[in-house]
Amino acid sequence: MNLESRTKRVSMCMDIENFMKQTKFPKGYMNMLIDDGRTLSPEEAHSYLIGELKKGRSVIPCSGECGNPCQHSDKGCTGFDYSAGGCPGRYIDNSSISKETEC
Repeated sequence: MNLESRTKRVSMCMDIENFMKQTKFPKGYMNMLIDDGRTLSPEEAHSYLIGELKKGRSVIPCSGECGNPCQHSDKGCTGFDYSAGGCPGRYIDNSSISKETEC
């Protein structure tokens, strides 16, 4: 089977600068989670986003499954692109679309 004809699942990402421009602090910064599942305070969330920008990152993944390297590299994902590309996606079987959970 040709890889280009297969279905691809792409996970969402957040544009950090646009989020910070359009979201009111502190109310809009509530309920942000980090990888270990802990909810950040608005101040911690703001500091985290500033830190990501200082690392040169434009976008961050909205899924704990995304990263670089990607845990789905066996399904064709080349890893999350923090510079602006986001999630390049991974190939999935059409028969498992309803069975696979969303990222």
